[in-house]
Amino acid sequence: MKPLLIAILLLTLTACGQTQDKSQKVLSSTTVDTTNNQTKSMSEYSPTIDKAHPTAKGLMNEDFYWSPIEETAPFGSDDGADTYAGFKDWRQTHKTNNPKEFLMEQIDYWGYPTFDLNETNFEKLKPYLKRSDLGSRFMSGIDAAIAAIAFGQLYLEGTVDKDFKELAKTSIKRQLIPEMLSIWGDTYKATRETQLTKMLAVLNQVD
Repeated sequence: MKPLLIAILLLTLTACGQTQDKSQKVLSSTTVDTTNNQTKSMSEYSPTIDKAHPTAKGLMNEDFYWSPIEETAPFGSDDGADTYAGFKDWRQTHKTNNPKEFLMEQIDYWGYPTFDLNETNFEKLKPYLKRSDLGSRFMSGIDAAIAAIAFGQLYLEGTVDKDFKELAKTSIKRQLIPEMLSIWGDTYKATRETQLTKMLAVLNQVD
């Protein structure tokens, strides 16, 4: 092969390599930026004690309240986290509305079948639980949503609407029914019972 042709070929290959390197660097940079933006966006919907209303700081004074993975924590379950994120946005334009309005919108959005939210008699709850294999899952998810809204309002505003506070207390009592606790298994139900009892105590202290 002629020297000139070889030189041209080498220059072409080098240029292609440099272009590929630059493309990879740009792609890598873009990926990092996107990840950072996603992380930032997610962090805006993760309640932290340092950003909490002073009243919430005083009452929600144990680490589990702020856990993003603790199932019993107000914002730790998937249903709780999703509900809080939606409630935070909704509250910006519905500052005087009853939080129950958002709760019902959320339940409808999920497509979860509803039940009497004021009921704590297990015998009366049985038909709902037996209606499908996911009965206990639906009930626990709805009760997690109620807790997320109640503690979300406490976190944002330092209070909970009186009637919704009563609804939240009822939902916690419902999850404290022995039959409901047993669903969580022997290794976790004691932890869940302790945390739910503490959450109930906090709501009892909210004005």
